[in-house]
Amino acid sequence: MKRIGSFLIVVALVAGVAGCTGSFGTGGGVYLESHTVTITSTAGGSVTTPGEGTFTYTDGRVVTLFADPADGYQFVSWTGDVGTIANVNSPLTTITANGNYSIQANFLEGSIIPPGINYTETEVEALIIVLVNAERQQFNLTSLSEDALLTSLAREHSISMVENDFFGHERYPGERPLDYEQPPWTMRGENLAKIPTRQYIPGPYLSLEEVCAWAVSGWMNSTGHRANILEPCFNETGVGVSFSEGWDYLYITQIFEGPYS
Repeated sequence: MKRIGSFLIVVALVAGVAGCTGSFGTGGGVYLESHTVTITSTAGGSVTTPGEGTFTYTDGRVVTLFADPADGYQFVSWTGDVGTIANVNSPLTTITANGNYSIQANFLEGSIIPPGINYTETEVEALIIVLVNAERQQFNLTSLSEDALLTSLAREHSISMVENDFFGHERYPGERPLDYEQPPWTMRGENLAKIPTRQYIPGPYLSLEEVCAWAVSGWMNSTGHRANILEPCFNETGVGVSFSEGWDYLYITQIFEGPYS
C-alpha cells in the first residue's frame, strides 16, 4: 500500500496599490505590422483572457488565452486558425499573432471526472468558501463574498500549476499576476493547497467534504494561511480548483481582497 503525497501548502500576503499604466512608441519611423485576432466561444463558458471580441496585436506578439468553463461544462479545445496556438487542448495557452486569426473556445456539457470522484471542481470551490466563512464567523468576522475576477484569477493559477507542473505563488510567463486589475488602496492575499484525492493508492477516493476540510484545516493550522483567512479587512474572495492530469491531486488557489488599512 502506497501513501501518496503529503499536504502541501504555502502562503503569501500581498498589499499595495494598483500599478500605473504607460504607453510607448516605436520611434525613428519604424513600422510594426499589426494583425487582428478575433476570439469567440461556444455556450458553456467564456474566454476571460484577453476577453472576447477582436483585438489588434503587433506582429509576433505572444498572447495568453484562458478559457473558463461555466458550472457543469468542460473545456474541449480551441478551433479555427489554430496554427500558432501552443496547445489547442489546454484552456490556458498562448497564440502568436503572425497573421489575422479567428479562433473559438469550445465547451461541452458534462464532466470527464473518473468514477469514484463524486464531485466537480466548482463544488470544491463553493465548499471551500463556505468552510472559510465558517471559520471567520467563529471570530465574529464578516463573511467573504465571491468576486468574479478573483475567481477567474484563482482558476487560471490552479490550471497553470497543473499545466506547467509546478506548485507555488509565482506566475507562469503570460499568466495574469496576483495584482491584476487590483483596485487602488486594496490588498490581496493568496492561499494555495495541493490535496490528494485519496489517502492511499490503491484505495477509495476521498469525499468532497473530506478534501475541502483537509485544505481548510491545513490552512488554519498554518500561521500565514490562518492570517489570510482571519484578516478583518478582507471582504471578497475567489477560489479556483483544478484536478491534476492523473486525478491524484486537487490544486486549490484562494485569493482574498479588501481595503488596505
